[in-house]
Amino acid sequence: MITLNISWLHGKFECGEINTSLGTVEVYSEEFFAQGDDAFGIIEEIRGIWLKSDVSVEQAFSSWISLNF
Repeated sequence: MITLNISWLHGKFECGEINTSLGTVEVYSEEFFAQGDDAFGIIEEIRGIWLKSDVSVEQAFSSWISLNF
């Protein structure tokens, strides 16, 4: 069984950037930046959306943005 941990979310997307190595989340359109525990909480929320839905990481990230801004 493959474990889909947060490292699968790492990347630069049209809407922003998720850096699981540094623990940062940036949303370009909202000029939003989080790091540390705050970012890891956001990453887990995005991971939850991604795992529950049949969508790409970028779509899960966009969904999180829509829900929070």
